Amino acid sequence: MEFNYQLKLSKRRKSVAIKVLPSGVRVYAPQNICKTWLNDWVKSKQKWVLEKQKSVNAAQQDTLWASNKIMVFGHKYDVIYGASKSEIDHDNHRVYLTTISSTYKATAILEVKQLFTTGLSKYLQSTLPKYKSLMQSDYKLLKVRFYKRRWGSLSSNGTIAFNCALLGTPKWVIDYVIVHELAHFHVMAHNNAFWSIVSRFDQNYIEAKKYLKDYGKILIDW
Repeated sequence: MEFNYQLKLSKRRKSVAIKVLPSGVRVYAPQNICKTWLNDWVKSKQKWVLEKQKSVNAAQQDTLWASNKIMVFGHKYDVIYGASKSEIDHDNHRVYLTTISSTYKATAILEVKQLFTTGLSKYLQSTLPKYKSLMQSDYKLLKVRFYKRRWGSLSSNGTIAFNCALLGTPKWVIDYVIVHELAHFHVMAHNNAFWSIVSRFDQNYIEAKKYLKDYGKILIDW
């Protein structure tokens, strides 16, 4: 069984790589690579790619809409539909939605985003000031909303923003994003000086980056 893939060529790339994503398979290679060699190399990776596709598809199915579960602070919570009010019950690991059933996906998504925005805002309001003081950073306005392609940002006007989908990650991952954005108060670029600041205030930052890379697509794909 063969697979289709999207080829990405780059003049700056010196090696080849394959990424299996929910949206498809991507192959990265140098601009001047031998196409015959590349085709043979891709074919040699067929077994690995097909197995990886199975695991990615299985992970995609393990979402709110397929399993009636959702991640909150890194733990699986049961989603209860048709509740009298929408709320997150941390004691019993449940998320209550007033939406009648999972078939009303758009309404359920809106409720989850609102709950996650409120929940993450509450956590940030208790955690941000500690890191702000510790790192001698500053911001003027806190903003929490859903973003499709970023976890956080710090703008030049002092607005620090976070993706409400972060509520699905463990607290130590949220803390990494906090440290990451506050580090931009001192260094805007992702250079050695920036990562030196991050590593000083978060010893788990490498693991947190990997967590977001491994599970980010599932957490953010609503």
